[in-house]
Amino acid sequence: MIERKGPADESRLPPWWLPSFTGLFLGFTFFVLTFTPSLVPRPPIFQGLVGGLAFFIGYAIGHGGVVLWRYLELPEVPRPWRRAANIVLVLACAIAAAVYIPQAAAWQDEVRARMSMPPAEPANLLLVILIAGVVAVPLMLIGRLLIVGFRAASAIVYRWVPRRIAALLGAVVFAVLLVTLVNGTLVSATISAIDRAQALTDVTNPPGASVPAEETRSGGPGSQIAWQDLGRAGKRFVTEGPRGAEIEAFTGRPALEPIRVYAGLRTADSPEEQAEAALDDLIRMGAFSRSILVIATPTGTGWVDNNGIAPLEVMQGGDVATVAVQYSYLQSPLSLILEPGRSQKSAAAVFRVIYRYWKSLPEDKRPKLYLFGLSLGSLGSEDSPPIHAWLGASFDGAVWAGPPFRNRIWRAIQRDRDERSPPWRPVFEDGSNFRVIGNGDSATESRDDWGQVRIVYIVHPSDAIVFFEESMFYRQPQWMIPPRGEDVSPLLQWFPIVTALQVGIDMMLAAAVPPGHGHNYAVADYIAAWTAVTAPHDWNDEDAEQLAMQLDTEAAMHSGSW
Repeated sequence: MIERKGPADESRLPPWWLPSFTGLFLGFTFFVLTFTPSLVPRPPIFQGLVGGLAFFIGYAIGHGGVVLWRYLELPEVPRPWRRAANIVLVLACAIAAAVYIPQAAAWQDEVRARMSMPPAEPANLLLVILIAGVVAVPLMLIGRLLIVGFRAASAIVYRWVPRRIAALLGAVVFAVLLVTLVNGTLVSATISAIDRAQALTDVTNPPGASVPAEETRSGGPGSQIAWQDLGRAGKRFVTEGPRGAEIEAFTGRPALEPIRVYAGLRTADSPEEQAEAALDDLIRMGAFSRSILVIATPTGTGWVDNNGIAPLEVMQGGDVATVAVQYSYLQSPLSLILEPGRSQKSAAAVFRVIYRYWKSLPEDKRPKLYLFGLSLGSLGSEDSPPIHAWLGASFDGAVWAGPPFRNRIWRAIQRDRDERSPPWRPVFEDGSNFRVIGNGDSATESRDDWGQVRIVYIVHPSDAIVFFEESMFYRQPQWMIPPRGEDVSPLLQWFPIVTALQVGIDMMLAAAVPPGHGHNYAVADYIAAWTAVTAPHDWNDEDAEQLAMQLDTEAAMHSGSW
């Protein structure tokens, strides 16, 4: 009688508790490669984080490859040859570690030098390894538990079907149950918990914020939006920014009081109702009699970068009204992952309400209409105008800074750019509608033949939020092909899986660099963009330099004024 084998053929599969040598080798290889440079400098804690993730993924691939090989019952290497191969692999790991790890400090300092950052203190290798272990070990334990669960599911199915089919069905059933549990319970609970925590923070006042004394600010005298309903980011937005007297002192000419309208999540129950409340405040303040109206889409928490709006208010003599509506309590990365589509839905609702009223006004009596968005705000702002708003009674332009890699129009510009232009500074068609600047570039120095709609993207080549792409796991991205951007290290190399993990971690550090690099967009960038888009009168390069210096100084002082 032929003995029937178990569902996973335990004689061919390693015990669930026994480490995989192939997995350890591939995991260590990935770990060593993470010491190579990427887009921004990495402190030890983040080096350990990316190293731990890389080790776990390498281990999982190596171990999974062995399991699949044995599942397919492919011939195995004889034991004596296997031992010799293991010795060779150990020596290869030692050589790789000896070559790559000692150079890590020099690589990191080279990246820091490109961003005008001082050299870092030598990283403690033991600290990096400790952090990597703290990350990798729990993940590996979870992986082991998943293996146990898979084998248990396969054993149940094996009562009715052959071994191989049982293993496959067991994996499918276990995966479905796991995904259902995670998505239906854990994710929802996590979102709710984070949202509640952030909502409590949102009611607090940011440092230096106070109820505006001007009638041209939401939350101030006569405003239909209460101060306590603005949220933390909204209170900061209406407190910051230049006043009319400050603008007059800078330009030497009479100036108006800039209008800033903001509707927080507590203002109303839906994006449409929030937009209507903001519209009422705009009308009350006389915003539609101004020369320029800006619809600014915030980042995840509701933050609107003052450095993105203040330059426009100054160069236009205060003749500007800006409106923004909050759509989330979460930080942008969390909002992007946990609340997909929320920024686009809110931005579309706000644009629809404001645009409808704006379009109803006589063409010669309404302000020029512009859009603004930074980071996740640009994602929502990009998708906010419907197709008819690009034609006929069209809005006039936009400034979008640091567009995330998921931005639809930005990706199309990169894909369909002039082949002679690099992906980090793409030239799209004739440049009449879309232009890309950054790192001190100007959008007006090469050509003046703007079209009806003027769109300027501000992009830094070292911004991981802009240049991350899923295909990096298996293919080198085009932006890594020389010539590279000014602040991207020539020492950066592409490795499958590893580079994608590095750039993924870079997204967490993208704003922790000096202005003009990564995801930290400088005042000078915004001045150049708004100059190109709005063509202010009586404005020159000297004015731009002085304004940039003044705004940078004020930002460094964390002042509530401009």
